[in-house]
Amino acid sequence: MNARTLRVFAALSLSLTALGAAAQEDGVLESAVVRNRLYKPAGHPELSLSVGLPVQTHLTAHYFFDVGLAYNLFDTFALEARAGYAVSRHTGLARSISESFLDREDKRVTDELEDMWRMNLHGVIGARWAPIYGKISLVADIPVHFQTYLWAGGGLTNLKRQSVIQCTQVVDRAAGVCDNRTAVDDRGSATENYWVKESRVAPVVSAALGFRFFINEQHGIRLELRDWIFKDSYRVNLLRDDWEAGRTTGEPAGSPGLTHLVQFDLGYTFSF
Repeated sequence: MNARTLRVFAALSLSLTALGAAAQEDGVLESAVVRNRLYKPAGHPELSLSVGLPVQTHLTAHYFFDVGLAYNLFDTFALEARAGYAVSRHTGLARSISESFLDREDKRVTDELEDMWRMNLHGVIGARWAPIYGKISLVADIPVHFQTYLWAGGGLTNLKRQSVIQCTQVVDRAAGVCDNRTAVDDRGSATENYWVKESRVAPVVSAALGFRFFINEQHGIRLELRDWIFKDSYRVNLLRDDWEAGRTTGEPAGSPGLTHLVQFDLGYTFSF
């Protein structure tokens, strides 16, 4: 997990700690309720739905739609399987790089860009540990019970990448055009693009810090800060003429590093 993600997780943890301390000082957080849980998940299966929004974007942006099935072995520990689909796109920065690259005739040797792989279908299995249980009265006589948990697991994901600098057919290099549009000055007339596309299946690891708020025995709301992590892959030292002509050139990056997709998830949980 990169430093930026760790800083976000740390800030969220400190916020929860400060909230709990303030509530305890005001007599709002009742220790008896913490000792005697009103809602006990142990022994109950759960079905959850969640939507994930990007916390930060660089060259890609992802929007996750997941479904999860969990079983609570204990009040503080559960196993969960999650599966879903991520809708992804290139950001404005990626498109700007694409247009500027096509117009640079002097760049004959180049590297492919990092962090360009985009997730779509994915599935993971993980464990959820919820060591903190409490109650906060946000409004008089309306207590909100919650759990704070850590989640970690792994699985597989289908990745796709569309290059923003490798084009096999250029109509107007100066304008950054990579398609067979009938009118160069009309972007709406493009019928096919020729940016190189790739796909692969790869292992993915996911970790999350979350808060589950109980509405009653069966219904709950989940807020998560989740990081999806997978190994990057790209080529370096590419001879551009050979590359765009489809000939083998360059070599895989020796240390491609890891790609982090940090998301804010909002979810609903139904306990059976």
